[in-house]
Amino acid sequence: MGQPEMKNRVATPALAFLVLDVAVGVAWMLLPPVVMGFVGLLQDVFGVLVLPFSFLFGLAGWSSDLSSLSSVQDGLAPQVASHPLYGIMAAGLVGVGGVCSVLACNTPEGARVERIAAPVLTGLAMVMVGWDPGLVVLPAFILQILCFWYPKLAFSLRKQ
Repeated sequence: MGQPEMKNRVATPALAFLVLDVAVGVAWMLLPPVVMGFVGLLQDVFGVLVLPFSFLFGLAGWSSDLSSLSSVQDGLAPQVASHPLYGIMAAGLVGVGGVCSVLACNTPEGARVERIAAPVLTGLAMVMVGWDPGLVVLPAFILQILCFWYPKLAFSLRKQ
């Protein structure tokens, strides 16, 4: 019995761009929760280190606070800062949407569920994180919609 013939499937430039955009989008959505955690840790550590001095300065009538770390914390994305779980869940949704796009890339007749799930998950993630971080994955979202409407669409100039 012969082995089934394996075809060499070449990834189109659009698929490579989609995977790159999804990876950048996941990193962009995970960045604010990670930075917020680090700033919160720094604020706690410096709060403990400054505590004896703030007590002495308070006795002398002076007040001290860690306003610089608070301003860094307030300057990051306010929606993600108040709910860091939104950023983490949105990054997961974008990653799963990217995996669905990769699974459906070489099967134009099949993988209908993956074709539907990819833009839905990416769009939901864009709504969860807000306008600014959502714009990073907008090209991937547009490509996923195009792949849904035109499953046999070839994005490269090569004949397949």
